[in-house]
Amino acid sequence: MGAVVALVAVVAFGRLMASERWPRLEPVRERWLRFEPRARAWVRAAPGTYVYLFVLLITTWVLRTSSGTIARQLVLERSTNLHQLARDPIRVLMASAFWVSSAWELLAWLGLFTLVVAPVEHWLGTARTAAAFFAGHLGATLLTAAALWAAIRADLVASSLTNAVDVGASYGFLAVAGLLTYRLEPRRRPVYAALLAALVLAVFALDPGVAGFGHVLALAIGFACYPLARPFRHGHPLH
Repeated sequence: MGAVVALVAVVAFGRLMASERWPRLEPVRERWLRFEPRARAWVRAAPGTYVYLFVLLITTWVLRTSSGTIARQLVLERSTNLHQLARDPIRVLMASAFWVSSAWELLAWLGLFTLVVAPVEHWLGTARTAAAFFAGHLGATLLTAAALWAAIRADLVASSLTNAVDVGASYGFLAVAGLLTYRLEPRRRPVYAALLAALVLAVFALDPGVAGFGHVLALAIGFACYPLARPFRHGHPLH
């Protein structure tokens, strides 16, 4: 429900700034009127990013307004666990990217996608950004599923993981974050890539589960998406 409340608050704030009924808010209104056109232009230049976030808002609202049993069933049916991949792989591979576990996670993605994914879409366009996102999401999902299947067959992990919950935006996001490396000046790329890799590896070391392994793979896929950046010949590196 938190995400819906935040959306309502944003709409209410916009209406308040458009109204002249509160003279004391005039200094704030003047700043907002200068900032609003840039914010609108930022969003319009990254339609894929914000349409995706809007879909996440809708699916999160569905989960938050459903009973606990129904919400869990909805997530399980869209999870890329071994059971669902065996039943309907194409459906769950696509659907799993459009569900997150909580409203607070959605709010975190709103900030992270605005900082990372939207700039990549401004740079490379919607199609190439989506290609990197889904390369990370699909590639990391399938590779982790294969590793988990092998681990279960070798009795290295519990067979109950066959029905684990596995949805979210993290694999795709990390792939795009990796691709962002090539938008930076050459001298800054190694620093950014090293910090990003260190963060992902540190999280994996603290919680060495299937998802953490998938995050490492997703970032590696993002680094490997360099060909998506090469055809781009316009613009300037980020500073």
